Amino acid sequence: MTPEQTARANALTAEPSRDAAGDPARLARVERTRTEMMAQGSAIARTLAAEAPAIERLAAALRERGVARVVVAGCGDSWHVGAGVRHAFESLLGIPLEAAQALDYASYGVAAADARTLVIGISASGTTPVIMDALERARMRGAFTLGVSNTPGSALLTAFDDGLVVHATRSGWPTQSSTATMALLMRLAQRWADTPEAERFGADLDAIASRLDGLAIALDAPVAALATTVADAPLVLFAGLGPNMATACFGAAKVKELSPVHAIATPLEEYHHYRSQKAGEPLVLVATDAASLERALDTALVSRKVGGRLIAILALAHAAIEELAFGVVQVPAVRPELAALPAGIPMHLFAYHFAKQRDALGLGAA
Repeated sequence: MTPEQTARANALTAEPSRDAAGDPARLARVERTRTEMMAQGSAIARTLAAEAPAIERLAAALRERGVARVVVAGCGDSWHVGAGVRHAFESLLGIPLEAAQALDYASYGVAAADARTLVIGISASGTTPVIMDALERARMRGAFTLGVSNTPGSALLTAFDDGLVVHATRSGWPTQSSTATMALLMRLAQRWADTPEAERFGADLDAIASRLDGLAIALDAPVAALATTVADAPLVLFAGLGPNMATACFGAAKVKELSPVHAIATPLEEYHHYRSQKAGEPLVLVATDAASLERALDTALVSRKVGGRLIAILALAHAAIEELAFGVVQVPAVRPELAALPAGIPMHLFAYHFAKQRDALGLGAA
């Protein structure tokens, strides 16, 4: 590489933590992640209470504008947030939502933006350049632009048509910030729809949010036991359908960040298009909704046949899947629009305990 290229590469990889086993900077961030992931329900409650007036104002403006399409532009977890809330928006409002990777949207997708498009950009720092660029390009085409960030006063919240603050911390890898962002956008969809069904949805949202911290405590030990049994794996697979695919993406992201080994999230159906799982590989199958169960059973059968190690995340009892699985985690059953909220809790717990056990075994990325 040229000196200029070397300097550029160094800038792109400049972070204190490394992939080596026992890296103190990485493990310190792993512990900060645990603190935050055990208080996700509390972060949701703070966020929804603090942003309630802003949500009411914004919902009224969107109704008046006649918005007919929503785009959520993000990177990493903020991209997956869009997939996690898509079903809620489409079910309550009857309009399409696209979860768009921010660079892809800024480069190609923005051409379809117009005055009846809402483009939401999500960035914890409120300064991510590609997300700022995506919203600016959308605004130039007449779209209504909304910034969502953990950082009050940040450019993302002040430079566009409106902004919502996520009242969550992010000193570890993102957990509660992503979950609280999903709840915040779900509340926006509810208040924007402003129907009796939306009110019932809102009550269900409040109910499951109030249970998340207790759920994290209840699942901590059983998920730790499962993570320990597969901690030798250099690759972890995840799969899900609809909102559960968003959860699978969150799980893969946390494993990559905390462990830090490779992890891949695959849409449930795509698991069956070529040989996706090899002998010994763990697969975390997120199937908490009725729509997933038939194909999830097929997935469990294939996983067993190829010698994989299947961990099933279920909300509805399914004896056949449970019998085939290496381990099972039960989460509360909720309406599909809310599925990403409770299903995310075992993803975060798994990634944490997987990382801790790999460290105990002296394993890094290699």
